[in-house]
Amino acid sequence: MSAQARRIGRRIATAPPLVILAIAWFYLMIYAFPGIMTQDSYDHLREARDRLYSDGHPPAINLLWSVVDYFIAGPFGMFVIQSTCMLAGLYQVMRRAFDPRPAAWIAAAVFLFPPVMVPFGVIWKDPLMAGFLMLGFVGLASPRRAMRLLGLLGMFGATSVRYNAIAATLPLVVLLFEWRPGLHWLKRYPIAIVAWVVVTLSSFQLNARLADHKLELWSSIAVFDIVGTLAFVDEDIPDEDLKKLFAGSDLLVQTNIHATARELYTPRDFLPVTNHPTKTMWSLPINGYVPPPEPQLNAIERAWKETIATYPVAYLKHRLSVMAEVVGLGVSRASGAIARRDFRSPDEVHLRGLGTGWSKLQRKMTKWYVSIVRHTPLFTVWMYIVIALVLLPLALRHRDVLALLLSGLALEASLVVLAPSPDYRYSHWLVICTIIAAIVLGVRRYRGSPP
Repeated sequence: MSAQARRIGRRIATAPPLVILAIAWFYLMIYAFPGIMTQDSYDHLREARDRLYSDGHPPAINLLWSVVDYFIAGPFGMFVIQSTCMLAGLYQVMRRAFDPRPAAWIAAAVFLFPPVMVPFGVIWKDPLMAGFLMLGFVGLASPRRAMRLLGLLGMFGATSVRYNAIAATLPLVVLLFEWRPGLHWLKRYPIAIVAWVVVTLSSFQLNARLADHKLELWSSIAVFDIVGTLAFVDEDIPDEDLKKLFAGSDLLVQTNIHATARELYTPRDFLPVTNHPTKTMWSLPINGYVPPPEPQLNAIERAWKETIATYPVAYLKHRLSVMAEVVGLGVSRASGAIARRDFRSPDEVHLRGLGTGWSKLQRKMTKWYVSIVRHTPLFTVWMYIVIALVLLPLALRHRDVLALLLSGLALEASLVVLAPSPDYRYSHWLVICTIIAAIVLGVRRYRGSPP
């Protein structure tokens, strides 16, 4: 090795923490600049610019984008927020176990670890939620009350941009928030529970007040559950019985209903039920501003409840089949982990004032990450679930690590009843929590550090 190379190596090794973190962030920017957009991203931007909010996605994220877009048009502002929140939070977490420079290197390594990094290149509510959760975790674990209150603000932000974030915030707030150190558990935990309830209800109230239109997207998941349950019912149910069950729901198929349900059903996607080219069973919106008619919604709700009550085992098989795809035990392999860079409707993108071109390097980097997904187990979600479960008993005396593990597992568990399809980003927070917990817990046990 030349003397110059050694000097460069020493300079890199001794770089200030801020420089190390900046290098990590700059690498992500090279990969994703100005921010990768998917259909969900365009829905957010459209509502942000139109200032017309539906509840299809939490309106709070669209309000935030509306403010950011005023200063930095397009996705880059949101990209900066979600990525810097996570990187800053990671560094502060690692500072709890390491000196500043090693903490920066380890935070950068975790941030650039492909299963952690790639979702932060896409403008989604999931990585934004993760960034807010990480900052909130740092605040809640602080010995200073002011920081713990700011931690609650992070939990509020996370819940405001992702509806099911309540599953992730519950363990963090209940286990970590304390109004005053030394409180008896009979006082500490009720106060923490009240704090979580206030944070949760406040975020829900914010989104309810912001929403100009209700899309009632639960109806699409409901009919997916109905069809999925019917797919696992052994006997064929006559058309007349199913017509009675679905009366008022605007069922579009009138013959061979059960056979059609079996044909359309796949645990990998709910869309065929409501968007098949020739055999759509129900026509329900997944975006826009016009909800289904109230009588149709009432009929779908009734049919959903009756179907699950009549065939609970079949419903359980359906949800477990979907969950198997989510965690990588089915056919799907980290579905959606690497967002596509090609645009379905480039003209629509141009109308929004956005570009549709990507550099050759960005496309090569995308191919490289796709190969990692296909040829390595790094994006296999069930592997992180197993690791988290193994770490749980070891973390019982480490409240912060325990809270982090339970947060990731709780959010993942919510997908058992909520997931409409397998999508890696749904499990992103679990992956982050497991990796951080393994590092912090491993270092503490190696050093013999107290909890």
